[in-house]
Amino acid sequence: MKLSDWANVAEIVGAVAVIVTLAYVAVQIEQNTIAVEASTRQGRLDFGRHQAELLITQPGLATLVMEAEQNADDLDDEERLRFYEFTTWRIATWELTYQEYVDGLIDDETWAAWDGYYLLFVKGKPGYKKFFSDTRPQWDSRFMTHVDKSLGLND
Repeated sequence: MKLSDWANVAEIVGAVAVIVTLAYVAVQIEQNTIAVEASTRQGRLDFGRHQAELLITQPGLATLVMEAEQNADDLDDEERLRFYEFTTWRIATWELTYQEYVDGLIDDETWAAWDGYYLLFVKGKPGYKKFFSDTRPQWDSRFMTHVDKSLGLND
């Protein structure tokens, strides 16, 4: 074989090596994406579990939340602070999930499940109308448009 033949073989081998390397990188990127998505889901679940633990373990918190959900106007300053702080973190998780959906990081089905989960907490409970009215500036405007529509806050 001539030197030019060997050069052609080397060129073909090099091209195959590039294709194999690109395929390997694509697999690694996909695996990394799956790992990041799983970590994000786990973080959301852990935070939700922590919220539930607070309701279970903190004396009076569950009662306060249930009362505030019905009428936040009847709360004294300390009760309102406790309710708003607890609720802020719960709603922040909903907002984060919404932003992940808008950014295309979670699919329609996953978003619908999470959105439904959070709507169970707030829909039909007047205390949240007051909460959103009082805290509106701290939330993303796109998220608030979703909340307004979902809860009928502009009606």
